Amino acid sequence: MTLLKRFTIISKQEQISMKIIHLISYFQPQLGYQEYFLAKEHSKMGHDVTVVTSDRYFPFPDYENTVKPILGNRILKPSVSTYESFKIIRLPTLIEFSCRVWLTGLEKTIREIQPDIIISHTIGNFNTLRAANLKASMNFRLVTDEHMLWSEENNSFLARAYYTLFDFKKILKRADKVVGVADECVEYIVKKYKFPRNKVEMIPLGADAELFQKNAAAGLQFRKKHNIDPDKVLITYTGKLTYAKGPHNIIAALDTIKEQVKGKIALLFVGNSETAYIDFFEEQVQKMAGIADIHRLPAVKNPELVEIYSTTDIAVWPRQASMSMIEAMSCEVPIICCDFLTERYQNDNGIAVKEDDIDALAKALLILISDPIRRKQMGQNALALVKQKFDWRIIAEKFIS
Repeated sequence: MTLLKRFTIISKQEQISMKIIHLISYFQPQLGYQEYFLAKEHSKMGHDVTVVTSDRYFPFPDYENTVKPILGNRILKPSVSTYESFKIIRLPTLIEFSCRVWLTGLEKTIREIQPDIIISHTIGNFNTLRAANLKASMNFRLVTDEHMLWSEENNSFLARAYYTLFDFKKILKRADKVVGVADECVEYIVKKYKFPRNKVEMIPLGADAELFQKNAAAGLQFRKKHNIDPDKVLITYTGKLTYAKGPHNIIAALDTIKEQVKGKIALLFVGNSETAYIDFFEEQVQKMAGIADIHRLPAVKNPELVEIYSTTDIAVWPRQASMSMIEAMSCEVPIICCDFLTERYQNDNGIAVKEDDIDALAKALLILISDPIRRKQMGQNALALVKQKFDWRIIAEKFIS
Protein backbone atom coordinates (compact mmCIF):
# COMPACT_ATOMS: atom_id res chain seq x y z
CA MET A 1 0.00 0.00 0.00
CA THR A 2 1.37 3.42 -0.95
CA LEU A 3 1.85 6.10 1.69
CA LEU A 4 -0.75 8.31 -0.05
CA LYS A 5 -3.40 5.56 -0.01
CA ARG A 6 -2.66 4.79 3.64
CA PHE A 7 -2.97 8.48 4.57
CA THR A 8 -6.30 8.71 2.71
CA ILE A 9 -7.72 5.70 4.55
CA ILE A 10 -6.55 7.01 7.93
CA SER A 11 -8.03 10.44 7.18
CA LYS A 12 -11.42 8.92 6.37
CA GLN A 13 -11.33 6.78 9.52
CA GLU A 14 -10.49 9.81 11.64
CA GLN A 15 -13.63 11.56 10.38
CA ILE A 16 -16.05 8.79 11.35
CA SER A 17 -16.50 9.78 14.99
CA MET A 18 -17.04 13.52 14.46
CA LYS A 19 -20.02 15.25 16.02
CA ILE A 20 -21.52 17.75 13.57
CA ILE A 21 -24.16 20.39 14.30
CA HIS A 22 -26.07 21.98 11.44
CA LEU A 23 -27.33 25.23 12.94
CA ILE A 24 -30.15 26.93 11.06
CA SER A 25 -33.06 29.21 11.88
CA TYR A 26 -35.67 27.15 10.03
CA PHE A 27 -35.56 23.51 8.95
CA GLN A 28 -38.10 21.83 6.65
CA PRO A 29 -36.58 18.59 5.30
CA GLN A 30 -39.74 17.75 3.34
CA LEU A 31 -38.78 20.47 0.84
CA GLY A 32 -35.27 19.13 0.32
CA TYR A 33 -33.09 22.19 0.88
CA GLN A 34 -29.29 22.27 1.24
CA GLU A 35 -29.19 21.88 5.01
CA TYR A 36 -31.25 18.67 4.80
CA PHE A 37 -29.06 17.10 2.14
CA LEU A 38 -25.85 18.02 3.94
CA ALA A 39 -27.11 16.59 7.22
CA LYS A 40 -28.17 13.43 5.38
CA GLU A 41 -24.84 13.03 3.59
CA HIS A 42 -22.75 13.73 6.70
CA SER A 43 -24.76 11.11 8.53
CA LYS A 44 -24.24 8.60 5.70
CA MET A 45 -20.51 9.30 5.98
CA GLY A 46 -20.64 7.97 9.53
CA HIS A 47 -20.79 11.20 11.52
CA ASP A 48 -23.04 11.92 14.52
CA VAL A 49 -25.26 14.68 13.08
CA THR A 50 -27.66 16.99 14.89
CA VAL A 51 -29.73 19.75 13.32
CA VAL A 52 -30.35 22.55 15.84
CA THR A 53 -33.16 24.81 14.72
CA SER A 54 -36.29 26.70 15.79
CA ASP A 55 -39.78 25.54 16.68
CA ARG A 56 -41.16 26.81 13.39
CA TYR A 57 -40.86 26.62 9.64
CA PHE A 58 -39.67 29.46 7.41
CA PRO A 59 -42.30 32.23 7.01
CA PHE A 60 -42.80 31.68 3.29
CA PRO A 61 -44.94 34.37 1.65
CA ASP A 62 -48.62 33.40 1.76
CA TYR A 63 -47.67 30.34 3.80
CA GLU A 64 -51.24 29.01 3.96
CA ASN A 65 -51.47 28.56 0.21
CA THR A 66 -47.89 27.94 -0.88
CA VAL A 67 -46.38 25.40 1.55
CA LYS A 68 -48.88 24.55 4.28
CA PRO A 69 -50.37 21.76 2.13
CA ILE A 70 -46.98 20.02 2.39
CA LEU A 71 -45.61 21.14 5.76
CA GLY A 72 -48.69 21.68 7.89
CA ASN A 73 -48.84 24.36 10.59
CA ARG A 74 -45.85 26.71 10.70
CA ILE A 75 -45.49 26.89 14.48
CA LEU A 76 -44.37 23.62 16.07
CA LYS A 77 -43.57 22.49 19.57
CA PRO A 78 -40.00 22.45 20.91
CA SER A 79 -38.85 18.87 20.56
CA VAL A 80 -36.07 16.34 20.10
CA SER A 81 -36.64 13.81 17.34
CA THR A 82 -34.91 11.58 14.83
CA TYR A 83 -35.41 12.19 11.11
CA GLU A 84 -34.02 9.46 8.87
CA SER A 85 -30.48 9.04 10.22
CA PHE A 86 -29.90 12.27 12.15
CA LYS A 87 -31.32 14.10 15.16
CA ILE A 88 -33.36 17.32 15.10
CA ILE A 89 -33.49 19.57 18.16
CA ARG A 90 -36.15 22.27 17.88
CA LEU A 91 -35.56 25.01 20.44
CA PRO A 92 -38.10 27.60 21.60
CA THR A 93 -38.02 30.91 19.75
CA LEU A 94 -37.57 33.98 21.92
CA ILE A 95 -37.46 36.53 19.09
CA GLU A 96 -38.36 36.29 15.40
CA PHE A 97 -37.32 39.27 13.32
CA SER A 98 -37.08 39.50 9.53
CA CYS A 99 -36.60 35.75 9.03
CA ARG A 100 -34.12 35.57 11.90
CA VAL A 101 -34.73 33.83 15.20
CA TRP A 102 -33.18 33.95 18.66
CA LEU A 103 -33.10 30.37 19.92
CA THR A 104 -33.66 29.91 23.64
CA GLY A 105 -31.02 27.64 25.19
CA LEU A 106 -28.73 27.54 22.15
CA GLU A 107 -25.45 27.84 24.09
CA LYS A 108 -26.53 25.18 26.59
CA THR A 109 -27.48 22.81 23.76
CA ILE A 110 -24.15 23.28 22.00
CA ARG A 111 -22.23 22.67 25.25
CA GLU A 112 -24.20 19.49 25.87
CA ILE A 113 -23.46 18.13 22.40
CA GLN A 114 -19.76 19.14 22.46
CA PRO A 115 -19.51 19.22 18.65
CA ASP A 116 -16.36 18.89 16.60
CA ILE A 117 -17.85 21.07 13.85
CA ILE A 118 -20.71 23.57 13.73
CA ILE A 119 -22.00 24.43 10.27
CA SER A 120 -24.08 27.57 10.73
CA HIS A 121 -26.22 28.38 7.73
CA THR A 122 -26.27 32.05 6.68
CA ILE A 123 -23.81 34.56 8.06
CA GLY A 124 -26.19 37.39 8.88
CA ASN A 125 -28.21 35.92 11.71
CA PHE A 126 -28.17 35.63 15.49
CA ASN A 127 -27.21 31.94 15.42
CA THR A 128 -23.89 32.38 13.63
CA LEU A 129 -22.84 35.28 15.86
CA ARG A 130 -23.68 33.30 18.99
CA ALA A 131 -21.76 30.27 17.71
CA ALA A 132 -18.78 32.54 16.95
CA ASN A 133 -18.91 33.93 20.50
CA LEU A 134 -19.09 30.43 21.98
CA LYS A 135 -16.15 29.19 19.94
CA ALA A 136 -13.81 31.28 22.09
CA SER A 137 -14.42 28.91 25.02
CA MET A 138 -14.98 25.64 23.15
CA ASN A 139 -12.88 23.50 20.85
CA PHE A 140 -14.97 23.18 17.67
CA ARG A 141 -14.50 24.21 14.07
CA LEU A 142 -16.94 26.81 12.76
CA VAL A 143 -18.14 26.79 9.16
CA THR A 144 -20.67 29.33 7.92
CA ASP A 145 -22.29 29.81 4.55
CA GLU A 146 -24.29 32.46 2.72
CA HIS A 147 -27.18 31.99 0.27
CA MET A 148 -28.12 35.61 -0.37
CA LEU A 149 -28.21 37.02 -3.90
CA TRP A 150 -28.26 40.72 -4.72
CA SER A 151 -31.65 40.35 -6.41
CA GLU A 152 -33.16 39.16 -3.11
CA GLU A 153 -31.46 41.59 -0.73
CA ASN A 154 -33.60 43.51 1.76
CA ASN A 155 -32.29 47.06 1.64
CA SER A 156 -34.81 48.64 4.01
CA PHE A 157 -33.84 51.04 6.79
CA LEU A 158 -34.28 48.34 9.45
CA ALA A 159 -32.12 45.90 7.48
CA ARG A 160 -29.33 48.46 7.11
CA ALA A 161 -29.55 49.25 10.83
CA TYR A 162 -29.31 45.54 11.67
CA TYR A 163 -26.07 45.10 9.72
CA THR A 164 -24.66 48.23 11.34
CA LEU A 165 -25.59 47.12 14.86
CA PHE A 166 -24.08 43.63 14.82
CA ASP A 167 -20.34 42.97 14.43
CA PHE A 168 -20.14 40.38 11.67
CA LYS A 169 -16.37 40.87 11.46
CA LYS A 170 -16.23 38.66 14.53
CA ILE A 171 -17.46 35.79 12.35
CA LEU A 172 -14.56 36.31 9.96
CA LYS A 173 -12.11 36.19 12.89
CA ARG A 174 -13.59 33.03 14.40
CA ALA A 175 -14.78 31.00 11.40
CA ASP A 176 -12.56 28.25 10.04
CA LYS A 177 -14.36 28.31 6.68
CA VAL A 178 -16.64 30.90 5.04
CA VAL A 179 -18.68 29.62 2.12
CA GLY A 180 -20.77 31.20 -0.63
CA VAL A 181 -23.11 28.67 -2.26
CA ALA A 182 -22.96 30.38 -5.67
CA ASP A 183 -20.53 32.71 -7.44
CA GLU A 184 -22.82 35.66 -6.75
CA CYS A 185 -23.07 34.66 -3.08
CA VAL A 186 -19.30 34.96 -2.83
CA GLU A 187 -19.53 38.45 -4.31
CA TYR A 188 -22.24 39.28 -1.79
CA ILE A 189 -20.07 38.19 1.16
CA VAL A 190 -17.10 40.19 -0.09
CA LYS A 191 -19.07 43.39 -0.69
CA LYS A 192 -21.71 43.18 2.04
CA TYR A 193 -19.60 41.95 4.93
CA LYS A 194 -16.27 43.31 3.66
CA PHE A 195 -14.63 39.90 3.99
CA PRO A 196 -11.39 39.39 1.96
CA ARG A 197 -12.07 37.40 -1.18
CA ASN A 198 -9.28 34.93 -0.38
CA LYS A 199 -11.12 34.02 2.84
CA VAL A 200 -14.31 32.97 1.04
CA GLU A 201 -14.77 29.63 -0.71
CA MET A 202 -17.48 28.80 -3.25
CA ILE A 203 -19.12 25.44 -2.51
CA PRO A 204 -22.27 25.13 -4.63
CA LEU A 205 -25.68 23.73 -3.95
CA GLY A 206 -26.23 20.28 -5.37
CA ALA A 207 -28.42 17.33 -6.20
CA ASP A 208 -28.88 13.86 -4.78
CA ALA A 209 -27.40 12.11 -7.79
CA GLU A 210 -28.55 8.70 -6.54
CA LEU A 211 -32.16 9.87 -6.38
CA PHE A 212 -32.25 12.24 -9.36
CA GLN A 213 -31.53 9.89 -12.24
CA LYS A 214 -33.44 10.00 -15.49
CA ASN A 215 -36.06 7.26 -15.61
CA ALA A 216 -37.53 7.18 -19.10
CA ALA A 217 -40.21 4.66 -18.21
CA ALA A 218 -41.38 6.74 -15.23
CA GLY A 219 -41.37 9.80 -17.46
CA LEU A 220 -43.60 8.15 -20.07
CA GLN A 221 -45.95 6.96 -17.34
CA PHE A 222 -46.14 10.51 -15.94
CA ARG A 223 -47.15 11.89 -19.34
CA LYS A 224 -49.78 9.19 -19.72
CA LYS A 225 -51.18 9.83 -16.23
CA HIS A 226 -51.49 13.58 -16.80
CA ASN A 227 -52.55 13.44 -20.47
CA ILE A 228 -49.41 15.16 -21.74
CA ASP A 229 -48.86 14.52 -25.46
CA PRO A 230 -45.72 12.33 -25.75
CA ASP A 231 -44.77 14.01 -29.03
CA LYS A 232 -44.72 17.57 -27.73
CA VAL A 233 -41.73 19.39 -26.31
CA LEU A 234 -42.44 19.70 -22.59
CA ILE A 235 -41.28 22.93 -20.94
CA THR A 236 -41.36 22.71 -17.13
CA TYR A 237 -41.21 25.19 -14.28
CA THR A 238 -41.10 23.94 -10.68
CA GLY A 239 -41.37 26.14 -7.61
CA LYS A 240 -43.70 28.59 -5.96
CA LEU A 241 -45.92 30.58 -8.32
CA THR A 242 -45.18 34.16 -7.28
CA TYR A 243 -44.39 37.52 -8.82
CA ALA A 244 -40.86 37.22 -7.42
CA LYS A 245 -40.19 33.89 -9.17
CA GLY A 246 -41.78 35.15 -12.39
CA PRO A 247 -43.13 32.01 -14.12
CA HIS A 248 -45.37 34.35 -16.13
CA ASN A 249 -42.21 35.46 -17.96
CA ILE A 250 -42.14 32.06 -19.64
CA ILE A 251 -45.58 32.71 -21.11
CA ALA A 252 -44.66 36.26 -22.08
CA ALA A 253 -41.62 34.98 -23.95
CA LEU A 254 -43.54 32.21 -25.72
CA ASP A 255 -46.22 34.71 -26.72
CA THR A 256 -43.61 36.57 -28.80
CA ILE A 257 -42.74 33.40 -30.75
CA LYS A 258 -46.17 31.79 -30.80
CA GLU A 259 -46.30 31.35 -34.56
CA GLN A 260 -43.06 29.33 -34.52
CA VAL A 261 -44.06 27.09 -31.59
CA LYS A 262 -47.80 26.71 -32.09
CA GLY A 263 -48.88 23.09 -31.62
CA LYS A 264 -45.35 21.92 -30.80
CA ILE A 265 -45.13 22.46 -27.06
CA ALA A 266 -46.71 21.66 -23.71
CA LEU A 267 -46.19 23.68 -20.54
CA LEU A 268 -46.06 22.22 -17.05
CA PHE A 269 -46.13 24.39 -13.91
CA VAL A 270 -45.55 22.54 -10.65
CA GLY A 271 -46.11 24.50 -7.45
CA ASN A 272 -48.62 26.32 -5.29
CA SER A 273 -49.53 29.94 -5.91
CA GLU A 274 -49.66 32.99 -3.71
CA THR A 275 -53.22 34.27 -3.46
CA ALA A 276 -52.24 37.68 -4.82
CA TYR A 277 -50.70 36.05 -7.91
CA ILE A 278 -53.41 33.60 -8.93
CA ASP A 279 -55.63 35.86 -11.04
CA PHE A 280 -52.70 37.54 -12.79
CA PHE A 281 -51.09 34.20 -13.62
CA GLU A 282 -54.34 32.77 -14.96
CA GLU A 283 -54.69 35.80 -17.24
CA GLN A 284 -51.24 35.10 -18.64
CA VAL A 285 -52.03 31.41 -19.13
CA GLN A 286 -54.96 32.35 -21.35
CA LYS A 287 -52.47 33.81 -23.84
CA MET A 288 -51.37 30.25 -24.61
CA ALA A 289 -54.86 29.06 -25.54
CA GLY A 290 -54.54 27.28 -28.85
CA ILE A 291 -50.76 27.70 -28.82
CA ALA A 292 -49.67 25.18 -26.19
CA ASP A 293 -51.15 22.59 -23.85
CA ILE A 294 -51.06 23.90 -20.27
CA HIS A 295 -50.73 21.54 -17.31
CA ARG A 296 -50.80 22.54 -13.64
CA LEU A 297 -49.83 20.49 -10.58
CA PRO A 298 -49.66 21.49 -6.92
CA ALA A 299 -46.34 21.44 -5.10
CA VAL A 300 -44.90 17.97 -4.56
CA LYS A 301 -42.36 16.54 -2.14
CA ASN A 302 -38.79 16.56 -3.36
CA PRO A 303 -38.48 12.88 -4.46
CA GLU A 304 -41.60 13.20 -6.62
CA LEU A 305 -39.75 15.61 -8.90
CA VAL A 306 -37.73 12.74 -10.39
CA GLU A 307 -40.53 11.52 -12.67
CA ILE A 308 -41.31 15.10 -13.67
CA TYR A 309 -37.75 15.86 -14.75
CA SER A 310 -37.50 12.44 -16.39
CA THR A 311 -40.10 13.52 -18.94
CA THR A 312 -39.12 17.20 -19.22
CA ASP A 313 -37.41 18.45 -22.38
CA ILE A 314 -36.55 21.97 -21.17
CA ALA A 315 -36.62 23.30 -17.60
CA VAL A 316 -36.93 27.05 -17.06
CA TRP A 317 -36.47 29.34 -14.06
CA PRO A 318 -36.84 32.90 -15.39
CA ARG A 319 -36.12 34.78 -12.14
CA GLN A 320 -34.05 34.31 -8.97
CA ALA A 321 -32.47 30.94 -8.16
CA SER A 322 -33.67 27.45 -7.32
CA MET A 323 -31.85 24.32 -6.24
CA SER A 324 -34.30 22.45 -8.47
CA MET A 325 -32.21 23.56 -11.44
CA ILE A 326 -29.43 21.21 -10.36
CA GLU A 327 -31.85 18.35 -9.71
CA ALA A 328 -33.21 18.78 -13.24
CA MET A 329 -29.65 18.79 -14.57
CA SER A 330 -29.02 15.50 -12.77
CA CYS A 331 -31.95 14.05 -14.77
CA GLU A 332 -30.29 15.19 -18.04
CA VAL A 333 -32.50 18.21 -18.63
CA PRO A 334 -31.10 21.35 -20.31
CA ILE A 335 -31.91 24.45 -18.27
CA ILE A 336 -32.66 28.09 -18.90
CA CYS A 337 -31.70 30.25 -15.93
CA CYS A 338 -30.54 33.74 -14.95
CA ASP A 339 -27.06 34.76 -16.05
CA PHE A 340 -25.82 35.55 -12.53
CA LEU A 341 -25.86 31.81 -11.74
CA THR A 342 -22.58 31.38 -13.59
CA GLU A 343 -21.56 28.10 -11.97
CA ARG A 344 -24.71 26.33 -13.17
CA TYR A 345 -24.32 26.64 -16.95
CA GLN A 346 -20.55 26.32 -17.33
CA ASN A 347 -20.60 23.07 -19.34
CA ASP A 348 -22.82 24.08 -22.28
CA ASN A 349 -25.69 22.48 -20.39
CA GLY A 350 -28.15 25.35 -20.71
CA ILE A 351 -28.71 28.92 -21.77
CA ALA A 352 -28.40 31.93 -19.46
CA VAL A 353 -30.50 35.06 -19.84
CA LYS A 354 -30.76 38.33 -17.99
CA GLU A 355 -33.58 38.49 -15.49
CA ASP A 356 -36.75 39.96 -17.08
CA ASP A 357 -35.22 40.06 -20.58
CA ILE A 358 -38.24 38.60 -22.38
CA ASP A 359 -36.65 38.72 -25.83
CA ALA A 360 -33.57 36.81 -24.65
CA LEU A 361 -35.77 34.25 -22.92
CA ALA A 362 -37.85 33.82 -26.08
CA LYS A 363 -34.71 33.32 -28.15
CA ALA A 364 -33.37 30.71 -25.73
CA LEU A 365 -36.67 28.83 -25.72
CA LEU A 366 -36.90 28.84 -29.51
CA ILE A 367 -33.35 27.50 -29.86
CA LEU A 368 -34.03 24.54 -27.59
CA ILE A 369 -37.56 23.85 -28.84
CA SER A 370 -36.28 23.69 -32.43
CA ASP A 371 -33.19 21.53 -31.86
CA PRO A 372 -33.72 18.11 -30.22
CA ILE A 373 -30.11 17.09 -30.88
CA ARG A 374 -28.81 20.11 -29.00
CA ARG A 375 -31.26 19.45 -26.16
CA LYS A 376 -29.98 15.92 -25.80
CA GLN A 377 -26.33 16.99 -25.84
CA MET A 378 -26.98 19.73 -23.29
CA GLY A 379 -28.77 17.21 -21.09
CA GLN A 380 -25.77 14.89 -21.19
CA ASN A 381 -23.50 17.84 -20.41
CA ALA A 382 -25.73 18.72 -17.47
CA LEU A 383 -25.41 15.26 -15.96
CA ALA A 384 -21.64 15.33 -16.44
CA LEU A 385 -21.46 18.66 -14.60
CA VAL A 386 -23.51 17.32 -11.70
CA LYS A 387 -21.27 14.27 -11.37
CA GLN A 388 -18.19 16.47 -11.43
CA LYS A 389 -19.24 19.33 -9.13
CA PHE A 390 -22.83 19.19 -7.91
CA ASP A 391 -23.20 15.79 -6.25
CA TRP A 392 -24.12 16.26 -2.57
CA ARG A 393 -21.55 13.61 -1.63
CA ILE A 394 -18.77 15.76 -3.07
CA ILE A 395 -20.20 18.94 -1.55
CA ALA A 396 -20.69 17.44 1.92
CA GLU A 397 -17.03 16.39 2.02
CA LYS A 398 -15.90 19.91 1.09
CA PHE A 399 -17.85 21.44 3.97
CA ILE A 400 -15.95 19.45 6.59
CA SER A 401 -12.54 19.04 4.95
